[in-house]
Amino acid sequence: MNMARMIAAVAALVLALVGFGAPAANAAMDSCPHQFGSHQRLADAGGAVVQEWTVTDLHQSADAAVGYPLAGRLWEATASVTAVSGAVTPVIPSVQAMSTSGERYAVLWQLSSPAGISGATIGQGQTSTGKLYFDVTGADPAGVMYLSGGPRPVMMWCDAAAMMTMMGMMKSQPMDGCPCC
Repeated sequence: MNMARMIAAVAALVLALVGFGAPAANAAMDSCPHQFGSHQRLADAGGAVVQEWTVTDLHQSADAAVGYPLAGRLWEATASVTAVSGAVTPVIPSVQAMSTSGERYAVLWQLSSPAGISGATIGQGQTSTGKLYFDVTGADPAGVMYLSGGPRPVMMWCDAAAMMTMMGMMKSQPMDGCPCC
């Protein structure tokens, strides 16, 4: 975040905490495109392949981690991937969970579970839905992000309360078109 934007974000948060400007802060969060349940699109460089991801329900899992030696606690989120245009192969290892203190937990793409989301290619118009699993060894995660080679996520889902804290922890520019970052 640049310094001016960081100061503005902190000022807005302080005003919201003392009750001033609360309607404006709440309006920005209500329209946040990164809240759990939001549909976010990712396109290849030419735009021929477009996939839409939705992530919901991040919580501690009661599922068994068969064949995987957990170092911490198993967490899960439900993800849906739709092939909007072209055939899509979901790149599951690009997903991470993140706590508000900045701890990141890689997705357990290697965990074999019938409830897990498949990495198999889906045809245009098809959807794949399943669970994403995370081995949480520290603070509870508050969001899920999709990285594509850089430090800044290309897609992100979290609750409104965690958004400002998480963006600050990533020490990166706000995501494009996000009124709540």
